[in-house]
Amino acid sequence: MVTRFSGDVIDDRSIQVVRDAYYRSFARRVVVGHVSTDRLVYEDRNVLEQIIIPFILSRFEPETVLDIGREPYEAFYNEFFKGRELWTMDRDADRARFGAVNHIVDSAANLADHFAEDYFDFVLMNGVFGWGLNEPDAIERAFAGIHAVLSPRGLFVLGWNDTPDLVPVPLEQVRSLRQFTPYYFEPLGGTSFLCDTCRHTYSFYVK
Repeated sequence: MVTRFSGDVIDDRSIQVVRDAYYRSFARRVVVGHVSTDRLVYEDRNVLEQIIIPFILSRFEPETVLDIGREPYEAFYNEFFKGRELWTMDRDADRARFGAVNHIVDSAANLADHFAEDYFDFVLMNGVFGWGLNEPDAIERAFAGIHAVLSPRGLFVLGWNDTPDLVPVPLEQVRSLRQFTPYYFEPLGGTSFLCDTCRHTYSFYVK
């Protein structure tokens, strides 16, 4: 298949290369606009902000996004999803100010109580599993809820620390997580990626 534009013939792969480059540049502009040059170098943040998010914007083109868990340094993440329907969620009411206009104060375990099935094209849960989401039943409910609200072929990215003190339940033992299919994330060369920062790991799934 080819696409014609201004008299030229451009194959789909060339268009995708241009889109990828555009969103990488866009993500860099967002980061530079909000992050001080003296911020400590955290590989996990750089991987998320400059590799994972721009690739998802380019390849998945999500119209509806859910970001579960917000820290102060993530307040500018709303800029990544400008022009899209963004929801944020955190159980700590004090963190609402770091979230999107559409923000829910509640535990991720209750996610299914707030949204219809198949609603979101992209769900990000970063720094929640093992950081408050610790009880086995709550973990099962949270991942089951994410699966329920994720649209068919939608992407779920889980950010977690692969250290004994922050893994309340081994992921392979979480039954609700088995509903997902691991997704090969091309830019990082696998279905998961281990960062140098505190063994922070990103795992990728599709519904």
